Amino acid sequence: MFLIFDADNSTTQIWASRESYGWDFFVYGLTVSGDPRVCPSLAMACELVGIDPRPILNIAPFLSPPKEATQ
Repeated sequence: MFLIFDADNSTTQIWASRESYGWDFFVYGLTVSGDPRVCPSLAMACELVGIDPRPILNIAPFLSPPKEATQ
């Protein structure tokens, strides 16, 4: 797992985990129990936290879904 977002003065974090089918994104700090929310895309994880995913994708473009080939 890779820590990809950790806000200053916040308990919210986004972690990325590489799986055989792609990436899973774990958002910590949203629930009272401490359990993470699992999201299938970086955009969904960022929406839960209320941040823009573009700065993360500028640094780590491999986290974005692959572009479909057009004919």
